[in-house]
Amino acid sequence: MTHFLRLLFVHSQWDAGMATDLHSPTARGYDSWLGYWHHANDYWSFGEGTCESTTETNELVRDLWRYDSNASTTDLEDSSDIGRPAMDLQNADFCSQLHQSDSNTTCVYEEKILLDRVVDIILNHDVNDPLFLLWSSHLVHMPLQAPSDYVDKFKDVDDEQRRMMRAMTNYLDDAIGQMVTALQHKDMWNNTLIVGHADNGGEIMFEGICGGNNWPLRGGKFSNWQGGIKTVAFVSGGMVPPARRGTTLSGHVTAWDWYATYCDIAGVDVDDAKSSAAGLPDVDGIAQWPYLSGANLTSPRNQVLIGDTSATSFNGDGKTLVGGIIRGEMKLLIGASNKDYRVDQDVITGPLWPNKTSEFHPINPLLTTRRCTRDPKQSCLFNLTVCSESKRNGIGCSTL
Repeated sequence: MTHFLRLLFVHSQWDAGMATDLHSPTARGYDSWLGYWHHANDYWSFGEGTCESTTETNELVRDLWRYDSNASTTDLEDSSDIGRPAMDLQNADFCSQLHQSDSNTTCVYEEKILLDRVVDIILNHDVNDPLFLLWSSHLVHMPLQAPSDYVDKFKDVDDEQRRMMRAMTNYLDDAIGQMVTALQHKDMWNNTLIVGHADNGGEIMFEGICGGNNWPLRGGKFSNWQGGIKTVAFVSGGMVPPARRGTTLSGHVTAWDWYATYCDIAGVDVDDAKSSAAGLPDVDGIAQWPYLSGANLTSPRNQVLIGDTSATSFNGDGKTLVGGIIRGEMKLLIGASNKDYRVDQDVITGPLWPNKTSEFHPINPLLTTRRCTRDPKQSCLFNLTVCSESKRNGIGCSTL
């Protein structure tokens, strides 16, 4: 029996809406969750902004919540369907990246709290029941913070942001290892499928303060260049056929294909009755397990529509647009008309970014742009196989 789709859990970053109870993890079908609503809370204080207060000092908003459908009302302290703040998991007020302990208290890294919950779920799981566990790790998202013993491993890295990024990545690697150990200890590994993937490329703007680097790809997070939308992903676990292990696949697989893939593996209907009743389009994900498992040698997806927005500021409000398309080996980008058809972050960082000169060459998305129009003379059409976007005006490729 595959450990899939009966008991549902979500942990860490939700960041998928919280305007009403219907936007919560519980309304989306999860039986329990531990995590935060936003996407960039502090790893030590769990803070995300402040509440206006009548006192001189505004109150820090601590964003760490939990819910368990199997818990009693007494355990939850209220009857809310979306859960409650995880007050018992809060660190002391002094906890921060610079102060991780004192003589009486050791601060707990947020990702350690989430990892402990993941391992606890696995070790206490009834192996006769399926299990779907979504671990949306905070790592390696801003703010750049990590336990000091992990940071100390990379003292040889001169750039502070890059040093912190390596420490956070190393912590995530160790955390996944502990999860795998728990699955093996519980004798669940052989029929488990693990999927890991990023949601966007590294953030390279603002003098490199986010520690990201997508070289040799162009651009980064918040852009539609390959550095912003082409990410790493892997599948692992005993469910992966031996002949497929250790291989690399280059076919198109999108983030929205995973939902259809999980439904296909579990043998459940991919259609969403609620969204259909609301007049929303059909689910456009494609089941990828036949390709990933080796039953088919090519991806069933031959094109990818690239999203965009008319918003003029990061995370701002705007209309949803189509900013381009990838079909086979070819990629076409078209900028938003209200932004003069300009696509941000038309830049390649280099193998070392950030570095000691980053502050003298800040990547300003308003200055490093390229006009990608519907006019063939100012189009952004690329052959991704021949030379990708890395060469700006290579003969026979790049800009055609």
